[in-house]
Amino acid sequence: MQLEEQIQDYLISNLLYVEDDYEYDRDTSFIGDGLIDSMGVTELVTYVESAFGITVEQEDVTPDNFDSINKLAAFIRRSQASQAACQRADDVSARETATNQLAPSR
Repeated sequence: MQLEEQIQDYLISNLLYVEDDYEYDRDTSFIGDGLIDSMGVTELVTYVESAFGITVEQEDVTPDNFDSINKLAAFIRRSQASQAACQRADDVSARETATNQLAPSR
């Protein structure tokens, strides 16, 4: 399932409580069009953290990141890429440390 579809399914099932088709496009503003309120944003942050393994900082919770399906999907992708890059850097650093510890002293 595509990321945007996962987000849409979550919105429909957990925040909008509708069984009909989602009547909005993926750029529809969650807040501006009254789809969710501030409590809904809080629930959305919790969902993103648990479903995608992302740590969402308070400064990340902005309309640029959390105000439409497309904006949220882009934020998740950027966050996952950033966390993956940090993990790779940590792995390289750990290997270098281990190599240095195993190298004979001169």
